[in-house]
Amino acid sequence: MKRLSFLFAILVMASVPFFTSCSKDTTTADVKPTINFIGGTGFTSGDVTLNAGDAIKVGISAFSNSSSKAKLKNLKVVRTFNNTPFVALDSTFSTTDAFNITLESFAYPAAGTERWTFTITDKDGESAEISFNITTTTTSAGGPIKSYNQVILGSYDNSAYGSSFASSDGTVYTLANAKTNAAKIDWMYYYGATNNATLASPNDATVTEIFTSSTNGPSTWSVRNDTRFAKVNLPSGLTWDSITTDLEIITLATGISDTKTNLLTAGQIVAFNTVAGKKGLIKIESITGTGAGSITYSVKVQE
Repeated sequence: MKRLSFLFAILVMASVPFFTSCSKDTTTADVKPTINFIGGTGFTSGDVTLNAGDAIKVGISAFSNSSSKAKLKNLKVVRTFNNTPFVALDSTFSTTDAFNITLESFAYPAAGTERWTFTITDKDGESAEISFNITTTTTSAGGPIKSYNQVILGSYDNSAYGSSFASSDGTVYTLANAKTNAAKIDWMYYYGATNNATLASPNDATVTEIFTSSTNGPSTWSVRNDTRFAKVNLPSGLTWDSITTDLEIITLATGISDTKTNLLTAGQIVAFNTVAGKKGLIKIESITGTGAGSITYSVKVQE
């Protein structure tokens, strides 16, 4: 499964309404919907202190007003860290009476306090909200990382730049040199008719379809590393330049599973995990041309 974003990575139970004949006592003046946290083992339902990047699960139960019977139509979740708000979820639906949802994500990957606010709104525009604070702490300063800036890879018809990359030392290899250094190659670049700009594990099936040389193509390599990828979003308040240890990288690159990342565009961030267990991030700087074109990116990876 692709990691959709750090800030709400997984929607465990989709926005599925259920109906009930029960109602709660209200006055005609009380026209707002009701929203509550679902408690219990494993759920966060109030202020809590966690390690940065810890997994978190939140359950929400909302009810339409029993007198107005206005249908519930929207749940919005806003996460605010260092006074910077981020809309982590903005879900639209339509249901009368009751709505339950379970969400999973991660605590912010740096020390500080983050406020999570959950707002339910009905079709009449009436709303109710609940919130809690998560105080994050770090148990270490994070491990060292290596950075490679403005790396250029060429696609399959580019004669100026190699298509293969080793994240262990930042070396770009031509196809012939990649074969003799196959154990070091973590990914290859190509621009395909369907996938467009793509970074792929040497073990991904598409690379043998693109790089077809019977002499040096990946099908002739002694080793084809199985690197995994996922497009990710940096948490609000975190910038590429501010990533100086592997704390944030570990959080973003954990649990990823794709053997290639395609349809790349400038500005995207891609997490990766090598067969050697090294986690890292790639920032796409620019993409030029197609089959004879190139990609420029920067890398931050665990030492």
